[in-house]
Amino acid sequence: MNAFIESSRADFERKVLPIWQKILNDDSVGTEANFFESGGHSLTAMLLVSRLEAELGIAVPLSELVSNPSVSSLAAYLARASKETAGSHEPYSIDGKETQIQYLLNYNNSDKQSARAASYEKYYAEALSSAAHAEFCRRVYGENFGQHGMADFKQLDVMLAKLNPTPNDRILDVGCGYGLIAEYLFDRTGAKITGIDLARSAIQEAQARVSKLNKPLEFREMDLQNLEFQDNSFNFVVSIDTIYFTRDLAHTLKQFRDVTAPGAKIAIFRTFPKRSFTRDTWRPELTELAHELKKNFGNYEAIDFSAEENEHWAKKVEILRSLEKDFRDEGSDDLYKFRLDEAAYEAGIEQFRYLFIAERK
Repeated sequence: MNAFIESSRADFERKVLPIWQKILNDDSVGTEANFFESGGHSLTAMLLVSRLEAELGIAVPLSELVSNPSVSSLAAYLARASKETAGSHEPYSIDGKETQIQYLLNYNNSDKQSARAASYEKYYAEALSSAAHAEFCRRVYGENFGQHGMADFKQLDVMLAKLNPTPNDRILDVGCGYGLIAEYLFDRTGAKITGIDLARSAIQEAQARVSKLNKPLEFREMDLQNLEFQDNSFNFVVSIDTIYFTRDLAHTLKQFRDVTAPGAKIAIFRTFPKRSFTRDTWRPELTELAHELKKNFGNYEAIDFSAEENEHWAKKVEILRSLEKDFRDEGSDDLYKFRLDEAAYEAGIEQFRYLFIAERK
């Protein structure tokens, strides 16, 4: 290392250390401590690189933080980057206005949540009555349950094999939509199912349907941020592609722990699009979700469905385009655009998908 870079490295160490300590909320962290072994995870990593860019004027890809997880090693990277003017911009901008880091940090702000809620409410009000959408779901998932998420029946069956519920158990389905997957879970296990969702149209449809069935299914309009259940109410909590929407993951997972009985299991399907991470630096244990699962449940298992996920989005695009005329002939142009825009965007991003299983001690 030449004298200029060595001098710059020492200077960057002095500047980075207090930012590092503040993000980790730990003044005892030294220059050789590993960020991710000192309580850091994907969310705090994004906060750190955002703060570094604001204060130092150098954008640090998350992958570089993973490769250089100490103040000392990151300072050396910053010294090289400042000399070479590499890293002075983030090459992962979404639309030229907002970087991927900004997008991810702002994902659940109130304006974006309100816009998403309105989109999903419109989706649930229209999807179940569309014959074209029913055919789309059958081709993508195998059955038409009005699905919006990414879990097909193979993934659901892997989850059930890991959980192994019995007819005496109670399952909380967080983000149940129309409740058709909840009904599938009951048919497979005999367990009592309570489904919650914020989409009023979906819950009303689920309630109307279950009122005609002799099945122990209950559906309630409820925010996953505010679970209105007594402690120890459930033996299982399943969250199928809904944990993205919590405004406070730590609070939500604490609630999952509180509403479950000792020995209960938690199952969470979660996809992580590859944006600022790289394939070589991505690991599920670096995520905020893994960090909070360990904090609340002691440990977890992560089952990799990444290959299936990337095939899933490409398949959606292909099937939607083949059904475009069907959607338009029935007047479901907005529904078609909603599904295709999402699928085309996600198909262009490499995805990492996992089923996380944790057990309450």
